[in-house]
Amino acid sequence: MLAAVYRGKNDLRVEEVERPVPGPGEALVRVDVCGVCPTDVKKVLKGHLRGPRVFGHEIAGTVAAVGKGVSRFQEGDRLVLHHHIPCGDCFYCREKAYAQCAFYQKNGTTAGFEPSGGGYAEYVKALDWIVERGAIPIPDGVLPEEAAFVEPVNTCLKAVKKAEIRKGQTVLVVGQGPIGLLLTQLARWAGAEVLASDTMPDRLEMSGRCGATAIDAKGDVVREVRALTGGRGADRTLLAAVGSAAFQQALDATRPAGKMLVFSATSPGETAEVDFGILCPAEKDILTSYSSSIDIQDLAAQLVFKREIRVRELVTHRLPLSEAARAIELASKPAPGVLKVVLEMSA
Repeated sequence: MLAAVYRGKNDLRVEEVERPVPGPGEALVRVDVCGVCPTDVKKVLKGHLRGPRVFGHEIAGTVAAVGKGVSRFQEGDRLVLHHHIPCGDCFYCREKAYAQCAFYQKNGTTAGFEPSGGGYAEYVKALDWIVERGAIPIPDGVLPEEAAFVEPVNTCLKAVKKAEIRKGQTVLVVGQGPIGLLLTQLARWAGAEVLASDTMPDRLEMSGRCGATAIDAKGDVVREVRALTGGRGADRTLLAAVGSAAFQQALDATRPAGKMLVFSATSPGETAEVDFGILCPAEKDILTSYSSSIDIQDLAAQLVFKREIRVRELVTHRLPLSEAARAIELASKPAPGVLKVVLEMSA
């Protein structure tokens, strides 16, 4: 089969590799669509991990074969694969901090080499614990590119719940890339009034279509947010942009005794300065959120499958596996006309 093999920093090659064989409890899945996640983009471009590996974890596919003992699925079933599932028994699982569970950090989907997602390949093998607890059937009528959003929607829903967003609040989402637009929609789903900032007109236009009040980040975002909130600032602020300037903007726009959440900053060296002499008297909370939660796995899937949030409109580029390196490049930096990039294995 063909796979986009990561060999080292900024070195992604489409190669012929051996197709995985499912063992007992495992399933071989033909990948239909795999979304290009910013986390994998960072791994490829910054060389955080040693190659060779096959990345890609926003996977929607069709069962091609099952190993002995598999009863949940059979050949021809369509499903979404999560790549991480917690043990459920350790200290961190009891605290519901699943991303800190050592078993959760084991990758459960692979296209060969060390398990690293495997979605950037024609076939991926789901290990037994993923087949049992991390695979979700795709209903009829749901497109593969829609289903591939289940995992990123889960991560964003986890953040919205951690920030305790609810009806009656005003929420600012800083950054309206694909993740920011998901956060915007989920904050609206939770009942909040949403303000959304970005520097790019097409992203601001999309955030308006998703029900947010768009704010041009080239202007004075903090002033505008305060003007829209009786001078207080946002009750909750979700940071979906990188850089110290965006961090400071988000913090300043958060009202006293409000909460700011930093979403999934995963590159070592991403830093920002905080004036604790201002932060502490204002009683602002700074939260973080990373990866998915098994507790909301079914809810996230239903939000996608029932189209309660708009995901297909976020897809701007559909590329074949042969153009995996270009897909990574497109997804690596904000640009007009670029939102979500997906790889289609049949393209």
